[in-house]
Amino acid sequence: MAAESELRIDVVFDDSTMVQAVLDRVHAPSIVEELKSRLPIEGKAALLRGEMRVTVGINKGNIKATRQVKRGQVAYMPLGDCLCIYLDEMTTFSPVNVIGRIISADSVLEGLRTVRRGARAVLRQG
Repeated sequence: MAAESELRIDVVFDDSTMVQAVLDRVHAPSIVEELKSRLPIEGKAALLRGEMRVTVGINKGNIKATRQVKRGQVAYMPLGDCLCIYLDEMTTFSPVNVIGRIISADSVLEGLRTVRRGARAVLRQG
């Protein structure tokens, strides 16, 4: 059973690729709650330098910002107003708020590299 602070989401792309993630309210409660209150969220996807970005339209700022992320982490990036899924460990272009992690198999995470830029993506409660 998931902790009360956790929110499971599915991110489904228009080519039927789907990844599952767990967002943790402990990291950035206002961001996670805003995302939860707006689910399902439809956005556009773009793979840029090892990060899959999905526009979410919540317009939040930085809370516990970092620029160091690990493969499989999920973060909110205020610059661009998007949810980012990291396919590589990296230093980000702008500060992000790490809010969760991917729980799908590594092969599913790697499959995000084939998602077409501009593809429709839907975030929904898992």
